[in-house]
Amino acid sequence: MITKEVTLCSKQVTLAYCYATEIAYKDMSDEDMIDYARHVIDSINAQRDPDVKRTIMAITACMMAYYEDADKAPVTDGDIMRQSTPVEIGTAMLTILNMRQEFYHIPTGEPEDKPASSGSPAKKNA
Repeated sequence: MITKEVTLCSKQVTLAYCYATEIAYKDMSDEDMIDYARHVIDSINAQRDPDVKRTIMAITACMMAYYEDADKAPVTDGDIMRQSTPVEIGTAMLTILNMRQEFYHIPTGEPEDKPASSGSPAKKNA
């Protein structure tokens, strides 16, 4: 389980990413978390805001994964909808993407091209 603290509704909230997060998100949204992650990346690249309903479901799934075995969550999905600022939502959204990346050990950045192997024969110019 990967955990990170964020501020939502002016309160410190712990988000968690694990398989419980993915199951909770799938149950709420009927889509896989990878689909949400792609949506966020596509939206950011197109300079659009990601879908707020999907984002709140992702945040709620991360809170459920953490607080299910811990104390009661300090905020609810209703609190997030009514009291969170755009900056708080955006920070939580990016935190979720980073936790997913860390959970699956996905390297950051573009993959580098592999250098040509030294044992391969050189092409001859005809």
